Amino acid sequence: MLEVRLGRINRTLHTSEATHYSLNNAPCYGGWQLTANKGSTIIQHRLPPKQMLNYLDGMILGLDMANHGAVK
Repeated sequence: MLEVRLGRINRTLHTSEATHYSLNNAPCYGGWQLTANKGSTIIQHRLPPKQMLNYLDGMILGLDMANHGAVK
């Protein structure tokens, strides 16, 4: 589920390979982390799976609203 949502975000933003968002998981450090620039930039620090899913859903909602003129 997380990868599906991340794919939608990357397609919506038309990100290049260098600025492509990615997820990595390390349960021993607290869960999922959202990064960019091949892992060198942390966008969101580690979250449990459900919280990361909510975070990505919020990003999608914001992008959809911005693309449809609901947000300036």
